[in-house]
Amino acid sequence: MMKVREVEDKDLIPLAEFLPKGFPYTTKEFWLPLFELWWSSNPAYSDQFPRGWILEKDTSIHGFIGNIPVKFLIHGQMRIAAACNSWHVDPSAQGIPSIILFNEYLKQKDVSLFLFKGEDDKHIMNILSKYKFEEHILPKSQKQYVYIIDKKKVKRIIKTFLVNNKMPKLSQLWEYSKRVGFLLFAYLYQKPVIGGGGPHEEIYISSLCTLCDDAFSKLWDPYLNTCDTTISRDPKTLNWLYFSSARIYKRVVIQCHRSRDKTLAGYMVFDLIWTKTFDGGRMQLMDMCIENNDHQVLASLTSFAIELGKQNNAPLLIVWANSPETETYFRSTFTMRRTFQHYRYVRFSDTLDMKSRKDKHSNVCLPMIYPPQ
Repeated sequence: MMKVREVEDKDLIPLAEFLPKGFPYTTKEFWLPLFELWWSSNPAYSDQFPRGWILEKDTSIHGFIGNIPVKFLIHGQMRIAAACNSWHVDPSAQGIPSIILFNEYLKQKDVSLFLFKGEDDKHIMNILSKYKFEEHILPKSQKQYVYIIDKKKVKRIIKTFLVNNKMPKLSQLWEYSKRVGFLLFAYLYQKPVIGGGGPHEEIYISSLCTLCDDAFSKLWDPYLNTCDTTISRDPKTLNWLYFSSARIYKRVVIQCHRSRDKTLAGYMVFDLIWTKTFDGGRMQLMDMCIENNDHQVLASLTSFAIELGKQNNAPLLIVWANSPETETYFRSTFTMRRTFQHYRYVRFSDTLDMKSRKDKHSNVCLPMIYPPQ
């Protein structure tokens, strides 16, 4: 008989052996450091917080749903959100047992927000809709801007930019025809990105960053004030999101300082995403904060990112805009663009306190970056 229970210490090694069945690109050795990242090194975690739930028959694991705490600000107050992660059930037990696992996740009383990261999957969307999750599509403009770092890697560029490693549907042919035009134009007319500031402008210097301090958090203050519900940007949460080592891709943080007084003016976070064939990959923007959305700061950071891409054999740099000003900069600087969508789902807790806050029609600002999956 199947039963559901919370994850215990004794389950970690059996879980690490079970999960590669649902995520075949991983191994047992991958999961144990990831568990530590989700919980032990997570600044939002405490022993009272469930690490997740397993579906068990006799002593064998047949399903799992992960539960990762994340600090969120809701109307200025620090709260805990629960991010659903790595939900997998053995094919022999799918159906009602899967829903039972999900129900355990939603029964939590000590969280204010439930988070789910999904793709364009109608089955998942239908489940989440029934449970009253709100859908948010990121970025708001639903566009990515792409810069060619290495024009010689034509095959990888075509696979990544044009078809995104999958064949287009009939309804997408117009979008793909536009991408062909952007690609040809970029090969002919793409201009270099020059950063640093001109002779009569503020001089900015970009470099790699290894730690976020209070200056990084303060940089977010003007943005956080415009949101009712958003992830906390305290230094501990930022360092956990940006510098934790247990992940598939290499993550880098580029910081930009003013030359005159060394104060922080902005930063960008990129993932270096490699392909299985090792014929190059891409530099993918994951997060950014730019003071006053300054175009010179954007130019300095983007120029540095392109050079870093060259050093790491990445033929493409892919970014997105988080404001009208950054949209204007990328549109004028990058020759290639494409429609792109990332799906995030949110549900407020059923407690009276959260119901009253939700009734205020919260302005929910979700980040592109997400707890490691």
